[in-house]
Amino acid sequence: MPRPPSGPPVQVVWFKKDLRVSDHAPLARAASVGPVLPLYVYEPEQLGHEEFAGHHLTYLNECLAELGEQLRALGTPLVVRRGEAMAVLEELSELVSIGGLWAHEETGNGVSYARDRRVRAWARERGVSFTEVPQNGVVRRLHDRNGWADIWEERLGASPLLPPAALRGTDLDPEGLRSHAELGVAPEAKVIPAGGTAAARATLESFLNVRGVNYMREVGSPLSAEEACSRLSAPLAFGTVALREVVQATRQRLAAVKGDPEADPRWVRSLRSYESRLHWHCHFLQRLESEPETEFRNLNRAFDGLREPHWNAEHFDRWAHGQTGYPLVDACVRMLRATGWLNFRMRALLVSFASQHLWLHWRPTGLFLARQWLDNEPGIHWSQMQMQSSTVGINRVRIYSPTRQAREQDPEGVFIRRWVPELADVPLHLLRTPWEWTGAGRLNYPSPVVDEGKAGAAARARIYAARESAAFEAEARRIYERHGSRKKAVIRAERVARGLPPRSEKPTRAAPKRRPPAMSDQPDLFGSTPTQASPEVPKPLMPAGLPNSWQRVLAPEFASPSFHALKDFLVEERRTHNVFPPAPDVFNALRFTPLEDVKVLILGQDPYHGPEQAHGLSFSVRPGVRPPPSLQNIYKELRDDVGFQIPKHGYLRHWAEQGVLLLNAVLTVRQAEPNSHANKGWEQITDAVIRAVNAKETRVVFVLWGAYARKKARLITGKQHVIIESAHPSPLSVTKFMGTKPFSRVNAALEEAEETPINWQLPLEVEE
Repeated sequence: MPRPPSGPPVQVVWFKKDLRVSDHAPLARAASVGPVLPLYVYEPEQLGHEEFAGHHLTYLNECLAELGEQLRALGTPLVVRRGEAMAVLEELSELVSIGGLWAHEETGNGVSYARDRRVRAWARERGVSFTEVPQNGVVRRLHDRNGWADIWEERLGASPLLPPAALRGTDLDPEGLRSHAELGVAPEAKVIPAGGTAAARATLESFLNVRGVNYMREVGSPLSAEEACSRLSAPLAFGTVALREVVQATRQRLAAVKGDPEADPRWVRSLRSYESRLHWHCHFLQRLESEPETEFRNLNRAFDGLREPHWNAEHFDRWAHGQTGYPLVDACVRMLRATGWLNFRMRALLVSFASQHLWLHWRPTGLFLARQWLDNEPGIHWSQMQMQSSTVGINRVRIYSPTRQAREQDPEGVFIRRWVPELADVPLHLLRTPWEWTGAGRLNYPSPVVDEGKAGAAARARIYAARESAAFEAEARRIYERHGSRKKAVIRAERVARGLPPRSEKPTRAAPKRRPPAMSDQPDLFGSTPTQASPEVPKPLMPAGLPNSWQRVLAPEFASPSFHALKDFLVEERRTHNVFPPAPDVFNALRFTPLEDVKVLILGQDPYHGPEQAHGLSFSVRPGVRPPPSLQNIYKELRDDVGFQIPKHGYLRHWAEQGVLLLNAVLTVRQAEPNSHANKGWEQITDAVIRAVNAKETRVVFVLWGAYARKKARLITGKQHVIIESAHPSPLSVTKFMGTKPFSRVNAALEEAEETPINWQLPLEVEE
């Protein structure tokens, strides 16, 4: 029989995804009990996992080397072993008396989940206390998200723990780190950042003080995101810096810039945006923690069998090697293979293209991507794979257009030319669609793997057909109850974190409730609700209160079958969903600006989709509602362009009454689902409005912001009119919008035609 180990019991601190000594609760608590054995285990089942690659080991060893130095400075080396975790612990128990096992809770892949269960069973059988401590906002055994944000705030708002002053260790041989060859892991040539806590903190400091100033605007573009993003995803994934340290450093920096009149004003919105991302970091980890099967099967089982029979090996191979024929997709894949990193929007584009346009199942493509990301975090990765593949069912279906994203995110083609050098000679206006170039035959570059438009439409049809199945609604309800965001709770936690008082507890106006099915309870959108006694489709459906000029020119549209179908759709939508704006406000743009008064037309896409915002005028919000980001950007451009004094409201009726037709192309929207009423019939009506304005003999200035609005230029044929085009004022494209001076250009065009210019200055106090 082996002799039992002698000496005092030791506390084994098992390092996994927490490779640091600061803010490390297991290390601090174990050190207060007795001698500490810091342990890291190279696990063959993880080293050989489909998600693991050579660059992960390179980064891991750099992190472990620094961790070892930190532990030695405290008094004991890092003990490194190779083998299955339970077997390693069993071997150590024969050498030392294990008084306790300590670790952080880990939300990892299925292999780590199964391993942790084996280790807990081993500890119970041996009578060893195994203490697992949370290190972020993820909650074990969580049944639903109610109260989750408060737990997040309680944990992440607490003071970080200092490293132990000193450690008592053991005389075990630490053995040291293993090389790629020793571990049987092929090295990779990826160019990756340095690992370790020192590098992580330097990255955090440079982001919070230098690089992050324009984070909110630059995070989406592959051109700017390399510098503008925090680049802390790998340190957080490997745990070389604690999430709590990042959250609190962000809040401290935000407080400093808010109190500094000399600080660049962009810092405030950028830091707030980044702090919100830190909430979402745990939000998605929680999904995998609460439902580990997310790694392997559709979260919403109504989608089972949708993609499985349609695997196309050639499509996968072309996608994985950057040979799809879509330049931005290929550039992203090639950058990823070279660096192990992409910004979030481009990651979403890759998943969307693979899952939707190529109709590939998310599991194999997800394994490929997980192997490529240096910062692979299974909880975030698999949650995002499913969300971007539309297999969750509680989010809007997202199908990213690769040509549109290329046009908007890489307008000068810099990113594409960097990573797809075969296209160096292609003219810029054809760089997103090189197959249309007359010289395409000379390119060493493939034709498109699929037709983007047809493939996207087919994917959308298949997804929506599955969403109509009997199983979908019940599954979606189950998923929301367990995983859905409780945004109000998140906002409350953010207010507490920022030292703001709670919002007033007095009763507030409730969000519109779902309406009962009786026809008499439906909102009277058109001024003439059909009755049960007269079920046949009424003739013209003229909106109530519409000026005579609009009634006259739009009468054929209001009598058309498509408008009757739109009416039926809206009645059902308002019965089953919250729809904005309220029915009486839908046609306010036409009510406030008769056709004969129109001098300027500013075209939006669809209404704001938050409660109390939309009221029928594009870009405008109700009195008392904080101006949304796009309108805030419009105000800033007005200030720089015409000396506009920015009011505290976003109510634009003053413009409408001067002849500015504030028209959206789509006049209604579901709550929290932008573009949800697109292609339902509104476009036929609003195109008719644009044509009617185009038919005016007097000059009208048409203001078209963004790609969607600019497509409507084809409807504007009158030579007397002026079109002013630019990027959209949205935060995603505002850098291209600022400085375009549309408002002074509008007035110059009106004055040239001897028309009275617009007084853009709004009343500083709301006048309804």
